[in-house]
Amino acid sequence: MEVDELSVELLDAERALHDDDLRYWGTRARGKVLELGSGTGRLAALLRRQAVWYVGLEPSAAMLDRARRNAPGVPFMRGDLRRFAARGLGAVFSLYGGLQALLSREDRARCLACARESLVADGCVVLDLENHSPRAAASAPRRLAREFDLGGKRFSRFETIRREGGAVELKWEWYHAGKPVAALTRRLAALDRRTLEMELREAGFELFAIFGDWREGIFAERGPRMVVEAARV
Repeated sequence: MEVDELSVELLDAERALHDDDLRYWGTRARGKVLELGSGTGRLAALLRRQAVWYVGLEPSAAMLDRARRNAPGVPFMRGDLRRFAARGLGAVFSLYGGLQALLSREDRARCLACARESLVADGCVVLDLENHSPRAAASAPRRLAREFDLGGKRFSRFETIRREGGAVELKWEWYHAGKPVAALTRRLAALDRRTLEMELREAGFELFAIFGDWREGIFAERGPRMVVEAARV
């Protein structure tokens, strides 16, 4: 996924409206942390304040530029989530459906294999996934998802969700004064709990916690998120 600078700025402003996700991730940081798909650097800035050893891996140049402004001095690398190497990590994080951006099972297996090889014996992966069931995707036409202010201007974001085979297409469109100003489309693998557990097990991980949100709410099959913690075995 490659995005333009305005879309990144709007996405960053929207996510800054809440911090419950950051509180969750801050409590999961253990030892050295690698974030897969480090985005705009929100988590990196938090972990720097907590004096956590951190490195971010991100495929998008626009995201990296924003991250380096949000968290100056933090090490970020542009790279492929299917091919990376590190040693002695305590945790590998993936936020906002980062793992799902790898659409094929083979690519996700490569990513998880790299993560396992990078972790210490008792290390873990923590994955935040978008949970769009076939029925939910079919019943979610274009809708107003968020309104917020940025730089004295009012923006609206519309969201369209479409299920296409084993993937979900998320289209976000931002408007100001009734006119479109930016758009972002993501294609994510549609992973249910059973499939994810199987892929984790095959990669050498055992799931030990699953939540429906960053507040550690109970997971529901039709809920919007699936937050998973899995230990290296």
